[in-house]
Amino acid sequence: MRTGKLPEHTFKRSVLNPIRYHAEDTTLRAGIGHDGAVIGNMVTSMATTAFSYTGNEIYALDNAINNVIAAGGYPYGISVGILLPEHSEESLLRQITGNLSQKAEEYQIDILAGNTELVSSVNEPTIAVTAYGSKLWENRHKEITAGFDIVMTKGTGVYGGAILATLREEELLTRYPKSYLSKAADYIKDTSLRPELSVIEDAVVKNPDCIYAAHDVSNGGVFGALWQLLAACNCGARIHIEDIPIKQEIIEICEYFDLNPYLLNGQGSLLLVTKEGEQMAEAMREAGIEATVIAKTTKGKERKVVVGEEERFLEPPRGDALNAVFYGQPLPV
Repeated sequence: MRTGKLPEHTFKRSVLNPIRYHAEDTTLRAGIGHDGAVIGNMVTSMATTAFSYTGNEIYALDNAINNVIAAGGYPYGISVGILLPEHSEESLLRQITGNLSQKAEEYQIDILAGNTELVSSVNEPTIAVTAYGSKLWENRHKEITAGFDIVMTKGTGVYGGAILATLREEELLTRYPKSYLSKAADYIKDTSLRPELSVIEDAVVKNPDCIYAAHDVSNGGVFGALWQLLAACNCGARIHIEDIPIKQEIIEICEYFDLNPYLLNGQGSLLLVTKEGEQMAEAMREAGIEATVIAKTTKGKERKVVVGEEERFLEPPRGDALNAVFYGQPLPV
């Protein structure tokens, strides 16, 4: 198998299909386009570190919490598993736990449990975070029909662009000034959905039925997230690429590495399905969060990307564009 996230067909065949037992009070569980699970009033999800760099434990923490938010929850706690290479220094462990503790305090969530081991089978620190939340609103994928709006927050490839600007800075400096790359690297601060959570909380208080489904944009970029969301909703869509927000720094970094920015990890962005797309987008913008309606659902299952006067079909996700840079695995453009 290739490095990175599992392809959809492998995930279905080797992860979902072997699962036999399903508890009756689990209303949302593991599946394509489902960011977390809902058991009674509890929402939970799990995430791990991806690429190796100092501070990558925050990626896992934010990813797990973002998944809980997208699954309809209000996060209140996390559990953490840490695997370190054998002979690691205690200072490394203190750095990781210190970063997690500081971010948990900032988010006002408890670190509830954890496990730490030094093992010979890992070469770099590997962190797994499980997040827990209370149900705030309910995903209703099966109720989505033609004519619903899909709202996207923040921008395309925010996380991926920040990582490339940081880890490949020396290479990128041959074309772009350091100040330009520093701006792109600074987008790493925008990879949490906590700002969106406040807007969602206000919206569902006013109208509990305003959101029908959500999906965080992470591994596989906005195109991967759209495919998974629409698969969960069992519907099609017309996606207008000119409405998908993207920052110039991300465009130019992707041009340098010959990457499709719409396949680039976009952790920190959120897709929301609602009948009130413009109102939701405006509420996000009033809170200082970039947001726009990028698509409408359609009858049938055709998922089309509109580029000017041309249309093409959205394809199933085959990984993340970052894999082409770090693992040498070319992805379709």
